[in-house]
Amino acid sequence: MKLGVCVPYRDRELHLNEFVPKVGKYLKQQGIDFQMYFCHQIDDKLFNRGATKNIAAKHAFEEGCDYIVWHDIDMIPEEGADYSFPDKYPIHIATNISQMEYKLKYHEYFGGAVIFSKEQVEATNGYSNNYWDWGMEDDDLFWRCHKEGLTNDTFLDSKPFKQRYAKFNGKNTSIEIPFSRDTRGLTTDSHTISVLCRVFQKPEEKKIFLIGDKKNEYVEYPIFRIPGYDYGLSFNNSRALSFTFWNIFSAHNYMWLKRYDGQWSWVTVTVDTDNKLTHFYLNGSEVDSKAGHGSPSPLKFNGKLKPYGNKPIYLGSTPSQQDGSPLKYLKGDIAKVFAWKRCLSLEEVKNLHTNLPSEDLVIDLDFNNPITNHKLKNVDFVEEDIRVPNSIIPHRKEGRMRCLHHKDEGLVNGKWAKGETTAANERRYVLQMQQDKIDYKQDGIAQVEYELVSEEKLTPWAKMLNIKL
Repeated sequence: MKLGVCVPYRDRELHLNEFVPKVGKYLKQQGIDFQMYFCHQIDDKLFNRGATKNIAAKHAFEEGCDYIVWHDIDMIPEEGADYSFPDKYPIHIATNISQMEYKLKYHEYFGGAVIFSKEQVEATNGYSNNYWDWGMEDDDLFWRCHKEGLTNDTFLDSKPFKQRYAKFNGKNTSIEIPFSRDTRGLTTDSHTISVLCRVFQKPEEKKIFLIGDKKNEYVEYPIFRIPGYDYGLSFNNSRALSFTFWNIFSAHNYMWLKRYDGQWSWVTVTVDTDNKLTHFYLNGSEVDSKAGHGSPSPLKFNGKLKPYGNKPIYLGSTPSQQDGSPLKYLKGDIAKVFAWKRCLSLEEVKNLHTNLPSEDLVIDLDFNNPITNHKLKNVDFVEEDIRVPNSIIPHRKEGRMRCLHHKDEGLVNGKWAKGETTAANERRYVLQMQQDKIDYKQDGIAQVEYELVSEEKLTPWAKMLNIKL
């Protein structure tokens, strides 16, 4: 099996001089048969990493390579990086990088070094040719893999289960759980809230939050609410589930975890007032901020929690917003709601989907069972077989990479360093690619157009392709 090392290149001579010998030595030590292809964009257009990667791969396959690694020129493999043939799925190997203290950059990260067979490149059609300057072409490739069933998609349950759920239309639907003796003081002391739900954006009313949108507005849609200083769980337009609570001094506390809309999610929060700690979970697993999955968990808070008196609990709406406000109602589905007057243990949260603790359970709402004493407003019910997906991630083999120094061209102080060009790439990926508005079979390696100006032999195992787009 011969490997094609495919590298996009422009104005990185120092990196090139280090990459060629060191990566070459590493691959030889691993017994890998390889050839390097550096695709050098020499025109005066904005740099196009996706197109140059496609061109390098095209030449690699035409010259007999069986598989390729799309490789950044600033990544030098260290111990554990495995460049062997990817049998079933594309493999991401730049998992522990020095730039991030040898940790994963973020949980969906699919850059640095990714290995594809020829068949996997053909299935995904490689990279898009329409991301210019900096950003999102790696994310686009990741999404192509997901659409082709080539990502590491797992589920909370081994098989689908039949579930009845309440539908919230985002305009006028809600469920009110009346105040009762059981729920008195629920959120004042240690407690746990857990909801099985599926939520959607409302782009016709509020735009999906984009970093590069100068007029962006950050909004929260209510899932579980106690009104006033609103306590509860939400879904926001930056595509995250969140938890908000307050102390008696009206200090705001906030936690979040990344989640795409349209995915069934079992979201749980535990509050420990003895140790002043709050934990946030998705499908029984705690948020991992180190992998870019959400905010730090546990979260340390100060003071006693704000009391809410005898207020009812609302599902899918909040009376704190005026009628007509797009923030008043949730668009989505809720299947189960549970609350305990104690902080569940990590093990209990992990197994909620199979073993529901009965001790101190004060809200036990599963729409598979008859509903009693709840006020329903314009709610419809549907029953179907559902599955609860875990986070979508690439298939990976752990590998260490040393990052060569270069100027940060990504997210700097909450803004895109490249400004509008990256903002345009963000809009293309989030609003078009992820919304199935782009046919990626018509935008990729099969469609890449370029002029090959010249080839240069750098070493017996490395060549430079000078091209114009």
